[in-house]
Amino acid sequence: MIRVSTSKRSPILFVVMLLLSFLTATRGAADDESTRDRRYRQLHEKRQTILDDFQRDLESVQNWCNEHDLPVAKYEVAKLALKIQAPDPDSAPSKFVTPPVSKSLPFEDQQWQLQLRHHREERAKELYMLARATLRAGFPSLAFTMIGDVIRIDPDHKFARSILGTQLFADPSRKDDPEYAGEWVCAFEKQKRSGSRPQIYHSEYGWIPESSLDRYNEGLRPWKNDWISKEKEAEQRRNFRNAWEIPSENFLVRTNVSLEAGVRLSQRLEIFNDWLQKNFAAFFETPKTLQDRFENASSRSSSRKQNQMKVHYYKTREEYQRSVEGKVPPNIETNGLYWEEDATSYFFENPEKSDYSTLYHEATHQILELATRDARKVAAKARSLKLKQRGITPWRLCENSNFWILEGIACYFESFDVENGTVSVGRPDFQRIDIARQRIVDPMHSYYLPGQQLAALGQEQFKLHPQIAQLYTQGAGFAHFLMHFEDGLYRDDLITLLSEIYRPDPDAVLEEPSLPRISGVSFENLDRQYFTYMQNLIPQLEQQ
Repeated sequence: MIRVSTSKRSPILFVVMLLLSFLTATRGAADDESTRDRRYRQLHEKRQTILDDFQRDLESVQNWCNEHDLPVAKYEVAKLALKIQAPDPDSAPSKFVTPPVSKSLPFEDQQWQLQLRHHREERAKELYMLARATLRAGFPSLAFTMIGDVIRIDPDHKFARSILGTQLFADPSRKDDPEYAGEWVCAFEKQKRSGSRPQIYHSEYGWIPESSLDRYNEGLRPWKNDWISKEKEAEQRRNFRNAWEIPSENFLVRTNVSLEAGVRLSQRLEIFNDWLQKNFAAFFETPKTLQDRFENASSRSSSRKQNQMKVHYYKTREEYQRSVEGKVPPNIETNGLYWEEDATSYFFENPEKSDYSTLYHEATHQILELATRDARKVAAKARSLKLKQRGITPWRLCENSNFWILEGIACYFESFDVENGTVSVGRPDFQRIDIARQRIVDPMHSYYLPGQQLAALGQEQFKLHPQIAQLYTQGAGFAHFLMHFEDGLYRDDLITLLSEIYRPDPDAVLEEPSLPRISGVSFENLDRQYFTYMQNLIPQLEQQ
């Protein structure tokens, strides 16, 4: 720190010293920023080095197979090499445990499989240790990306599986199957499939008793301790008071559309929630509990108990409108709603919309809000004490600032989609994101509120803004930028911002969360990077 004497100093000297002090502070902030960026890229490079080493391991196994005239084995190893080299980060790993190498195989077949397994286990160990170091360095999103790498390389890495919330389950009905070595499942599935009356999961019926499957396939359905035809059941359940109830690990869907439609909705919600839990892990857990999750993976129980989130799915818009009456202004028409008061999401079968964008938008609000509700109750009490208030005023999200990120991240997740079990999110050509791009590059549609002004808007200011539609698309675009710029450089900063909003620090309840403080980058620099980023989305669109 530079000290300036207050005695006998000239005005010019004082200005010069202040300028030097400012430049030093600015350079220090820039150094901090460059150090952080450099550390992030170093971890990326170490990850790539391990992946490259694994490719060389696979080449050596292929060469061995070639020397021993094993073309089929060589092809299998080549397939794995391609999968590791060009992975789909959002495709689900196999849930089945790899059985041990059979001693009944010919010697050469045993050898190449044992070599491959050795390389997979060793490289997975390296990546797992790097993931732990990455978390300690303050990059949880990158750490979880590496955990995904670990499981791609070694699907049975028990610590990585534990971190992702799964545990080993052995189906008693397959105990005599030599090709079956167990499965990696969540605690909810393990509980459903265990016990004296095990259930099975059916893609159309959801969780049902295993003994009832034949009757379901015959077109019969349970109703008040009896079985009736599915047509009669549909008549009964047309009244929402008798709606189908589809329980899953994290949701309870009630619907009068159809059992199958409710199951499809439930499946998508579970996939979305699972993606969020893995990719936004630093939001759902504090830094300490997240660190403990990695450090104690060997003894960690994945049976986290929480209440199922309630979702109502109506057959008609009229039914939906009646259910949300009083929750939204009468002159506003909505396609979906998450209502904090009763912790429930409301939707209806909309023939005008073939996608699930509204579902993911409202589910984002529901999942993030319910996961952190208790923390805001604690913060509300702390604020009351600091302000010496008699009563406790309920905490209102983004009352004074940062409301853009609540809607921006929900609009970003409207692009979430699942195709044949593979997740995609953040497509540059998705409507809201592409409109945000157009507002930067097309003079005919130009609109941009500087980041500092956007962040200064609280909930009421945002909702009453004359350009609210433009702010929604800008929020989606800026969320996309923070998620994807420079291989996710700001992704953890976005998650930290959300975490500070939804889970306020009781010791700092009078302070507003700040993206520049979290990221170490000014709004002016973020604005400039955002403009460049959105302009560079055009080549991606052309490629698509």
